[in-house]
Amino acid sequence: MDNPTHSPELLDLVKSIKDLTRETLLFQSLAALSIGLNATDGECLDFLMERKSTTAGELAKLTGLTTGAITSVIDRLERSGFVKREKDPLDRRKVIVTYLPGKEKKAAQIYGALAHDVILKLSHYNNEELESLREFTQSLIEIYRNNASKISRK
Repeated sequence: MDNPTHSPELLDLVKSIKDLTRETLLFQSLAALSIGLNATDGECLDFLMERKSTTAGELAKLTGLTTGAITSVIDRLERSGFVKREKDPLDRRKVIVTYLPGKEKKAAQIYGALAHDVILKLSHYNNEELESLREFTQSLIEIYRNNASKISRK
């Protein structure tokens, strides 16, 4: 990473991104633990909260987990009362996992406080700066997805 052709400012930004990623992972782990889940379960729950319902296979694809690992995640989420699973009426080989709202009060408090702080920080930027930040963030998401895909293909 220490390439002499890279400016100190570029290298500082790359380090800040790395630090942000690490702090995000630590926060996600602590948030999940506070509601009785591990980080992987918490991320799967987040996908399910967004989608409301999906197949176990699709959840495995979204997360990059194996079907065996996703079964264990769904088992834990179901035991904790966050989801229910049912056979797909159109294809009995598939399992549909549905998010059950109501148990996320503590998580809502945690993520609500985080969202409040992030919005407060971002409110200091003008619309043009916000659009640049959004584009930058979207490009980082794509970089992470592409690199995760490379890893999962090995």
